[in-house]
Amino acid sequence: MRSIDGLGPRLRFTSVETREPDKADYLAWRDRRAVRPPREAFVVFIDCDAARGMEAVVDISAPRVVSHVVLAADVQPAVHLEEFYLAGEVVRADPRYVAALAARGIDDPSLVHVEAWSAGSFEERGRRLVRAIAWLGTGGEVDNQYARPLQGLVAVVDLNSMEMVRLDDHAPGTPPPTQSWPYHDGVEARYRDDLTPLVITQPEGPSFTVDDDRRVRWQKWEMIVGFHPREGLVLHDIAYHDDSCPGDVRRQICYRASIAELVIPYGDPNPTVHFKNVFDTGEYGLGPLVNSLSLGCDCLGEIRYLDVVSTMLDGSPEVIPQAICIHEEDDNILWKHTHFSGRVDRARARRLVISTFATVGNYEYGYFWYFHQDGSWQFEAKLTGIVHTAGVTPGSARSPHSLPLGDGFVSSAHQHFFCARLDLDIDGVDNAVYQVEYVADPWGPDNPDGTAFREVATLLGHESEAACDVSAESARRFRVVNPARLNRIGDPVAYELMPGETVRPMAQPGSCVRERAQMLDHQLWVTPYRRDERYPAGEYPNQSGPGEGLTHWMTANRSLVDTDVVLWYVLGAHHFPRLEDWPVMPVVRVGFHLRPVGFFNQNPALDVPPPSCRPALS
Repeated sequence: MRSIDGLGPRLRFTSVETREPDKADYLAWRDRRAVRPPREAFVVFIDCDAARGMEAVVDISAPRVVSHVVLAADVQPAVHLEEFYLAGEVVRADPRYVAALAARGIDDPSLVHVEAWSAGSFEERGRRLVRAIAWLGTGGEVDNQYARPLQGLVAVVDLNSMEMVRLDDHAPGTPPPTQSWPYHDGVEARYRDDLTPLVITQPEGPSFTVDDDRRVRWQKWEMIVGFHPREGLVLHDIAYHDDSCPGDVRRQICYRASIAELVIPYGDPNPTVHFKNVFDTGEYGLGPLVNSLSLGCDCLGEIRYLDVVSTMLDGSPEVIPQAICIHEEDDNILWKHTHFSGRVDRARARRLVISTFATVGNYEYGYFWYFHQDGSWQFEAKLTGIVHTAGVTPGSARSPHSLPLGDGFVSSAHQHFFCARLDLDIDGVDNAVYQVEYVADPWGPDNPDGTAFREVATLLGHESEAACDVSAESARRFRVVNPARLNRIGDPVAYELMPGETVRPMAQPGSCVRERAQMLDHQLWVTPYRRDERYPAGEYPNQSGPGEGLTHWMTANRSLVDTDVVLWYVLGAHHFPRLEDWPVMPVVRVGFHLRPVGFFNQNPALDVPPPSCRPALS
């Protein structure tokens, strides 16, 4: 970067990523129709002295800077993990903050845990600001600092100048709660003693392979496991080897699958936390936050781990060992039928699991991709960790927007919205998308019993038609077809997205978070593939303005017929806290399923061998 003229001495590197080639260039190289695209890095960094963000494309082979762009003054790159902690150092060293702590009976600022929350649109644009909220810890390794929030204390920090520019104190002198609420190992008087060992072994090793390019082959599935500093776990080039076709045909299903944004709107008007509407993916980036996983704890079975590389604030690389877990799991029954003669035919299912966990402050997010032997695949998010807390005046009236957890602190209502970016290529790139639902026929000559119902498929021909909602009433799902490839009954081959549990946003239309995350207005959006249309809330959602990203692109109203389509699916987890979520939260699961519809000419799992069965015990 030093080859760029005019840079100041204080540079901070928000992210360094492999710059993915244009899809057409990659496919031409993969299919041996062209040379390998150039290997490039995309670097986002900040010149702190100039208070400006910058982008640069670097030729890795040379190496040299191919191009660079200075971002507009009101565009802020994501907050780096190290900046998150540096903001705490800034406020703990400020005399105004120290005085506010002393008024609360806190004499040692080092015991105060500070979190730098994104400011959203609650602070001026053009200045790199965060809002810091705090809790009192003990300094111990097993501290649960979230049990003792500092009510009313919010510091505004400039991350470029590294100064506290303002201190808002809505409850001066209010002491923190006193109870510690530990959750760590050994907190209970004794552990349960009625658990026997559960051992999962594969004496001949796993059924999958992972090569040096991180290409995974399992059963008939094939994919490349990638990692991105913003999205974390990413899957590329997903295909299925269909040996029912002549020559064991490699059938393309998806070019790229990721969770492109994660938005958490809070619904508590408490003055300490009312601004909490965070874009964990775009405002922070999940890459540096992924965990190193442990065999027997995070993962169970015959495991293959992949290390990943993140970037420190000074641009140096950091290896995160064992960040991605790949293994097989038993998945109960795959198919079964008992013939009237007494003969039983069955196959037992197993699935391939590719997963990561990231710790984002108080929350843990597990991203799990599952691949099944029947040609289906799915995503599941596992949410756990510690619910976020806020201070309240002891003895005050109970708020309808939060749950009291103890004397002087509550946990606020909130939601989690995951936006999946699914670049599906069903047997090729020229696809179309239908909204499919089921309707009851009216009484009449064709429905004399009043029991008939049928499928109705609506083509989403242009982007203006491709903002859709889920409907449990009509079993609505979204089908991607290849009109040029027909199955044995003449229907186009297809995969369909089947929604799981979800919810609509509770924040009002026109509110700050709804304006900045307009993809929350609907659950399903479709756009044509464009290399630079990567994130539904825009390239830089940190302190962003309204209407950036997905809804802005779709104003072009481009055609979606026989073209390369991208599905953006928004699923929501609704969380009004329970007492059972404290002091650490049991896992909550949300996700979606993708299954073949006429992609195969019959059940593709008929060739799974039957299990070895033991006789029933008398």
